[in-house]
Amino acid sequence: MSSPLKILALEPYYNISHSVFLEGYRHYSSHDVKIWSLPGRKWKWRMRGSAYYFSDLAAREAPGQEPDIVLATDFLNLADWKAICPGSYRDIPTLLYFHENQASYPVSRHSSGDHDYGWINLSSCLAADKVLFNSSYHRCEFLDASREALGLMADGVPADLADRVEKKSGVFPVGIDFAPHDKVLGEGKKTGEGPPVILWNHRWEYDKRPELLVDALAGLVELDVDFRVVICGESFDGTYPAFRDIRDLLGDRLLHLGFFEDKLDYLRAVAGSRVVVSTAAHEFFGISVVEAMYLGCIPVLPNSLSYPEILPGELHSRCLYSDPAQLPAFLKEALQVDPEELAGIARGAAAQYHWEKLGPRLDGILEDMA
Repeated sequence: MSSPLKILALEPYYNISHSVFLEGYRHYSSHDVKIWSLPGRKWKWRMRGSAYYFSDLAAREAPGQEPDIVLATDFLNLADWKAICPGSYRDIPTLLYFHENQASYPVSRHSSGDHDYGWINLSSCLAADKVLFNSSYHRCEFLDASREALGLMADGVPADLADRVEKKSGVFPVGIDFAPHDKVLGEGKKTGEGPPVILWNHRWEYDKRPELLVDALAGLVELDVDFRVVICGESFDGTYPAFRDIRDLLGDRLLHLGFFEDKLDYLRAVAGSRVVVSTAAHEFFGISVVEAMYLGCIPVLPNSLSYPEILPGELHSRCLYSDPAQLPAFLKEALQVDPEELAGIARGAAAQYHWEKLGPRLDGILEDMA
């Protein structure tokens, strides 16, 4: 291509994972990527109202500043954007990227759910020129949920709506900039200086099922396994009911409980761990697990969701558990195995998600669209 494309990224929910995705792509892209964003909070209002905000920003741009292509994400109501944005933006090719979706997102037992946001996702897909999901699992989940929802309508439903989305959709994994990870690895991976460490690095919410982690750790205590634990991740108020008595259960086995404010401190804790574990009921990709694999952790994950995709087939039988009752045994084996035996394979699998490799691929997709 003779000159760089002008790419406008619209991100209504600029939280940690979404911002890392766009900043990483902007850094490794050969094109000019401009990001319009809103802070990552009040997601329902973002889905309902961010199109108005971005349309207003577009209206203030000087004539001739329109992008060659728009890269939007799933919290934007793209159909609204297309309807109300300035006319000069209306026919610009648009790629819609799904980090998550609201049609198949699991609902807390304390919530009845709200199907309107799943319909917004479906309308956005129909308005987009191309749709990408961060895993094959995610794509299939969304298409199945959309077909199920359409089947509930009384009448007047075009028979091929979900098929239209399927035909123009594909899979593109989440890119990660591993530069800070390489910096930490350059300091030396601090293992072997005491009992091996289990890492749980996920959001403190119902869909990550922290109560299953507590049960598994209690099982290891009963088995008299020598280990330590780091529990970290984002939480709304720094607490979670399942962790209320965790200090009493683990005592000095618990090395850390809570969010790491400093990114490098977090990465050092990950690099100092032997095993990364997930107890999730929902995962469309798994950035925290991939980061841990890159830093040398042995993954112990559910044999479902997106995890079989990110894990090489040769690790499936030893690292993917099918029943939570199996988790203590899987953790015990991972703690006692030669760490280089499995960690090296896992790290090689994680390296494929470096933006150095994925940036040119996404550039190519957008160039073809433009």
